[in-house]
Amino acid sequence: MRPPVALSMLLLGLSPLAWACKSEPPPAYVRLHEAAPALADVPPSRAVLVVFWATWCPPCRQETPQLVALAKAPPEDLQVVVFSHDETPQAVESFFEGPPPTTLHLRLDTGKQAGSAFGVEQLPVSVLVVDGGQVARFSGPRDWNARAMRRLLERLIRESHPLD
Repeated sequence: MRPPVALSMLLLGLSPLAWACKSEPPPAYVRLHEAAPALADVPPSRAVLVVFWATWCPPCRQETPQLVALAKAPPEDLQVVVFSHDETPQAVESFFEGPPPTTLHLRLDTGKQAGSAFGVEQLPVSVLVVDGGQVARFSGPRDWNARAMRRLLERLIRESHPLD
């Protein structure tokens, strides 16, 4: 039995929203070798983990404690910068029960400009940028503070070569 046309249209209309926040297990990462979009006000560091995230996204919320732990004690030469797709700073402050940890260098991605520059179509997604080049893309939530993830980030930073 086929659903009524109106129901089909409604389901099709909502399908882009379903992909805005992805929760199924992602691949480990995708290697990249391309220039990174310029980001204003990024802390000086050889490597930056650029994270696209939102308080309304369950997988983003799931990875937050590990992301905060990584940002507080990152591998050498790494900074974490989080771009929130929330509409207001109050939503972010409500989630963190106060200002977000300063080590996250969190900022609102007003108009989704940074996300668009990095080709972000769903949340969460993170991009490792080393020496101005995109090195790896991580789609979906991660245990950022796990020993294996820290070793992977260290290795990706160490093996990374500046773009020619």
